[in-house]
Amino acid sequence: MGEPGGAKGRSITSGSADDQMYCYLCTNVKANAWCVVCNINLCSTCKGHHQKIPTTKDHRLLNIPRIPSFYPPGSGSDTEDIQKCPDHPQEEIKFYCPTHDSIGCVACHTLKHATCAKQYIPDVSAKFKSSKDYINLKAEFQATDKNASKHLQEIDSFLKEVDKLSISEINKLQRFKALIIAYLDQREQELLTEIKKRRDQNTASLEKLQLETKTLQSEIGRAQQNLQTHESNSYQFFIAAKRAQTMLNQLQTSLDDIKRRTQVRQYTLQKDPLVETLLQNKDGMAQIISSAGNDKPYNNIAGFNKDALNMPIINM
Repeated sequence: MGEPGGAKGRSITSGSADDQMYCYLCTNVKANAWCVVCNINLCSTCKGHHQKIPTTKDHRLLNIPRIPSFYPPGSGSDTEDIQKCPDHPQEEIKFYCPTHDSIGCVACHTLKHATCAKQYIPDVSAKFKSSKDYINLKAEFQATDKNASKHLQEIDSFLKEVDKLSISEINKLQRFKALIIAYLDQREQELLTEIKKRRDQNTASLEKLQLETKTLQSEIGRAQQNLQTHESNSYQFFIAAKRAQTMLNQLQTSLDDIKRRTQVRQYTLQKDPLVETLLQNKDGMAQIISSAGNDKPYNNIAGFNKDALNMPIINM
């Protein structure tokens, strides 16, 4: 339900105690009550009807002199502090639904949460900073940030493994090359190029995931800074915290997705058993093939062949 306009309607964020207000329904009768849910002024007769209609009988009604200021003194101008509903841009965010842990305007809670118990944000936001919900939110941010830092270390380990893997395969190639060096000079270059391509693909993939993880950490930092920015205004702080919770859930899901995609595509040098007798084979010497099904997940680095490191190192 939108806010009434003109002198006969009273917005919770506009007007003064001295303004002449009229009933929203009767239009020409002075109002003496205000409905917190519908945000309209009512005369005595309409107030009585409002309290009897099934859909509005539980609405909170206040006498006109007792209408509270929606924002606490010293919180800045009303226009700056108003938070508009994303689903109903003409409405202000005023209510919180504990059942679904959501914030919204009058229309949201009338259409989507009619049977839910609603809380008036100015009534509940003052104590939110010391609540268990906020304490848990801070703890979740810290845990997610720690998790992201740990994963960056794991990505660094993978990047080192990518280099070790390429060196290992090049060393195999060099030992085999010694047997047929005259014939295989050209093929050697082709294989080196292929190894470098595989290494670059692994590196590019992991560096992309590394950047995504760092970006995720930046989002965490911005969300935390946004919370700190609104600490002085309990209403703004409550809304920022609830939005931060939604964002944190999304960040946690994104981090899980990054972990799932973090892997090294394995490959190995497969020697041609007929190379000594098939020197005329255009694909002689060896081939670089993918090790199907052996990609290593981010938490399984132990399978790397460390014996290969004992061979002479060939740098690319």
